[in-house]
Parts: sequence; structure tokens; C-alpha cells
Amino acid sequence: MQIIWVSGSTSTMKQIKITGRSVIKISLLSISIFILIGIGIHFLGFRVAIRFSPEMTKEMGGVITRKELDEIESQYRQNLQLLQQQLPLIESKISTLNTLKDQFSEIATPNTSKKGVPPQE
Repeated sequence: MQIIWVSGSTSTMKQIKITGRSVIKISLLSISIFILIGIGIHFLGFRVAIRFSPEMTKEMGGVITRKELDEIESQYRQNLQLLQQQLPLIESKISTLNTLKDQFSEIATPNTSKKGVPPQE
């Protein structure tokens, strides 16, 4: 395909040949440019957000600061220590419940089946 361009004031003609290969090259070049622009805007946006509005950065990408990370870890460690302190108490309660279960099982089992003798009719 050919495009003929005629200039208005000088009446000069310019011919442009369009081939499949040139269309593909132009398309790939355009796509590459748009992708690079998008990547640039994305990273520039994060840099601006980090500098001027850290709250917006958190919302955009889930970014947290080192100080906030340290605070979260400190809270997790405190919770872990509390749970570790409660563990022996819970284990003793479980042991008590197992003992009670065994006692109730002993009470609920008939004497005849305890000895292995079939019940009398």
C-alpha cells in the first residue's frame, strides 16, 4: 500500500510505502514505548508516594517501614510469650480432664464386663 502526501503550499509530493513488515515494526515500537512509559510511571508514582504520602504507599503496595515491622515482631513475641506461659496451665487442665474421663469411664462400665464374664440373664 502506498500513501501519497501532497504538501499544500509547495505542492511537493511524498510517497510512503506501507508493508506488513513496517506495520509490525511500528506496532512493536509503539507497544514497547507504552510499556516503558507505564513502568516509569509506576515506579515514579511509588517514589513520589513514599516521599510525600507514606499512607498512600501502604494502600498501593502494602509497603511498611522497618520501624513498623519491628513493632509487629515485638507484638508477636509478646503474644508468643503469653501463650508459652499459659501452656503448662493448659496441659495440667488437660491432664485433670483425662483423669476425670478415666474415672467416669470406670464408674460407667458395668462390673460384669470389667471381669470379662458375660452378664447373667
